[in-house]
Parts: sequence; structure tokens; C-alpha cells
Amino acid sequence: MKLFTKKDPEQLYFGDYPVEIPKLTPKKWKQLFGAVDKLPGIIVQVLSAPPEDFYSYVVTGLEVGLDEIVGIVAALSDVDADYISENVGADEMFEYLALTVKKNRLSSMAKNVKSLLPNLGK
Repeated sequence: MKLFTKKDPEQLYFGDYPVEIPKLTPKKWKQLFGAVDKLPGIIVQVLSAPPEDFYSYVVTGLEVGLDEIVGIVAALSDVDADYISENVGADEMFEYLALTVKKNRLSSMAKNVKSLLPNLGK
């Protein structure tokens, strides 16, 4: 066990496997979109849940979408989905995805894409 080691923002461990935080190249985007199926609908349902039922929607969404999240992480990390399912915690997967979003500046990319689209309101 490594104590007091500096955390590398470009790498995490999935069990014994070091995984790099990927740059989302066009090839990686295609792999990512190939792994996404039900997740967008689940996210919309969770976000539109009544406040008093929010956490039950999250739990149900995770139950339904967890296999897809594993598939997304597998596509991005090049680690076998079965290995991820058996050895990687949900917290580790979400940390990996959050670091991927941050490294690739997806929030600013979305703003840039939106600014390139014609203004449909005019």
C-alpha cells in the first residue's frame, strides 16, 4: 500500500490497473457514443423528479444505468467491462468520469458548440 504518495490528476487506479484520464479524440467519442443507450433518458427522469422523490429516482436510475456506466468507463479506459463490474467501485467510476470531463473541458466545449449554432429564437 502506498502511503503519502502525491495523487496524479492524470491517472487513477482501477484495482491493480493504472488508468489514464483520456483525451477525447474523435475515435474515443465514437466509442463513447457506442456505449451510451438509455443513460440520457435516465438522467432526464432523475433531473425532472419531484423533490420529495429525487433520491428514489437516483437509486432506480443507478440500478438501471449502472451497466451502461460500466460500459462507458470501459470504452474510455480500455479496461474490460467485466473487470470494472467486479473490481471498481461506483465512486471510482464517477471520479474517473468527472476527471475526464474536467481534463477535456466539456462544459466550455458545450458553450462553444452552442455559440456556433444559429440562434433559433430569432
